[in-house]
Amino acid sequence: MKFIDSSQPFLWLFGILRAGFILRGAVYMSENAVKTVKGILLTVLAFMSTMVMSQQAFGATNAQVQAFIKDNRAAVMAVSNEYGIYPSIQMAQAALESGWGTSQLSTKANNYFGVKWGGSGAYVAMPTQEYVNGHYITVTEKFAKYNSVRESLEGNARLLANGLSWNHNYYSGAWRSKASNYKEAAYGLQGKYATAPDYAAKLIRVIETYHLQEMDGGYINDGTGWFWYENGQKFTGFRFYMGTYYWFENGARINNAWRSAWGYRYYVDDEGRAVQGLRTIGGKRYHFGTDGTFYLRTNQTVAHNQEKYRASSTGELQPWSGYFDTPAGWRWIENGQMYTGFRFYMGAYYYFRNGVRQHNQFVSQWGLHYYVGHDGRSVQGIHVIDGKRYNFGSNGTFYMR
Repeated sequence: MKFIDSSQPFLWLFGILRAGFILRGAVYMSENAVKTVKGILLTVLAFMSTMVMSQQAFGATNAQVQAFIKDNRAAVMAVSNEYGIYPSIQMAQAALESGWGTSQLSTKANNYFGVKWGGSGAYVAMPTQEYVNGHYITVTEKFAKYNSVRESLEGNARLLANGLSWNHNYYSGAWRSKASNYKEAAYGLQGKYATAPDYAAKLIRVIETYHLQEMDGGYINDGTGWFWYENGQKFTGFRFYMGTYYWFENGARINNAWRSAWGYRYYVDDEGRAVQGLRTIGGKRYHFGTDGTFYLRTNQTVAHNQEKYRASSTGELQPWSGYFDTPAGWRWIENGQMYTGFRFYMGAYYYFRNGVRQHNQFVSQWGLHYYVGHDGRSVQGIHVIDGKRYNFGSNGTFYMR
């Protein structure tokens, strides 16, 4: 049902119809020709009435449209999700039938859906267009009057959810439990909620023109904050968004927390993202893989750069092999033990004693003598040490000649 504020297009068409009948008398048009002309004019009449009705939804300024969506988003999300209908459908219905909140019925009665008076409570009498027997007619009807827009939204939602007294499933084609998307829901209303043959197409056009389908799922600002919605409900679990995985609880993004899913444990950082790689959490080290799986590694040896760790049953890492920053300082560890001897690291040979890197001293290994400089590296070539000259070769062997 659509509320008409102006009769100008219909007065114009009436003039055309009248002229057509005069023409018929003047030139003796055949009966078939008359029927053809009348059919064309009736088609134009239906088109013009549709155009006037659509003008209410599409003739608003962009500022009015955006204000309408912003002002009603939170209430539409809350009400439609409570009653199991698509938020995009309810917003589109409200926009289409109220002219984005500018129609007389919406401004005078807070009635955004053309809901007729049920026999009790306040009402207003208004002219409306109904599609009957292939054409539109104007009738005066009593419409429900609401105290607020929210009350109007709830009335619409209850009607769709509860149906009619003689058929509670009358509008079930628009339920989220029955319709897989907003398009199916729109066609579920056609011929039932409204008599216009293009009602579903109009709803879909409004939804897609103003991207209202975004209200039906995903990460949405519902007017009270950002939440992840799925099937009209605030979602709990992981969802992939903007190139990474986030954890949501009751729709809200969770930060700096451990969470479990699919039999694994995960950690989300201060931006809510599931972490990867080596991480220090609460003073302990953990590894979450580097292959896009994000789960905590347990009971295995894990590698990070040139370092190896042993992950316990809780995922806590213990140094296994490599150069590690331990509470006692940097230490070279092999198989979990502090190492003594030479190790190649970052392009040079270093000597470690009980894991500690040595420097500025002679060291012996493999029956040969070496010297490690102030940076811990084994030296090569001619060097003056304590006033004496030594040769450590230049072929990558490092031992003292």
